[in-house]
Amino acid sequence: MYKHPHVRIEEGTTSGSYTSGKFPDLSALKEHLRVDFSDDDTYIALLLQNTVSYVEEYCGIKFGTTTYTAFWDYAYPVVLIGHKFESIDVSGGALKLERLIDGGRYEDVPVADYTIDSNQNPLRIHMKSGFSSTSEINQYKVVFKAVNVSPPKTVYQAALMIAGHFYENRQSVGGDRVYEVPLSSQHLLERYRQSTF
Repeated sequence: MYKHPHVRIEEGTTSGSYTSGKFPDLSALKEHLRVDFSDDDTYIALLLQNTVSYVEEYCGIKFGTTTYTAFWDYAYPVVLIGHKFESIDVSGGALKLERLIDGGRYEDVPVADYTIDSNQNPLRIHMKSGFSSTSEINQYKVVFKAVNVSPPKTVYQAALMIAGHFYENRQSVGGDRVYEVPLSSQHLLERYRQSTF
């Protein structure tokens, strides 16, 4: 038997964002920075947008509801989609497994041949008997929508710290000797970060 297949995940479109109050807004960030004037509001709002992008990239997640496509090359008894999501959106109908056929097209695998556990995190696909043991690039795929709208409080705190760092250090160089200082924000984000395998 093969070892667990490598699952490649493609990120599609994203709609929505994080839930209000789960990430700092302009007012909360200004309070954290102790800025009581409006001259820098546009700049601080830009820092907040950049902080959201930084957190998403560092943690390997997208805030909102994102469509993903997972591919793997051969049948395996239980395939784990190696990302953790807040929840899987199944409102648009059941998730379905598809198999590559001639001409690069995909066809639905009969529902009796597999089970998708969308309550498990990460997502699990139980491929029952009857699957060929042949291997072909991107032979199987599943498309699903994942929801990430409520990051933990540690992410909120890390966002304040990152944006504060950006605000206080507007230039990338300084006149003095530079030493790398471990960022506490990275420590806070580490638990929310996606591990890939």
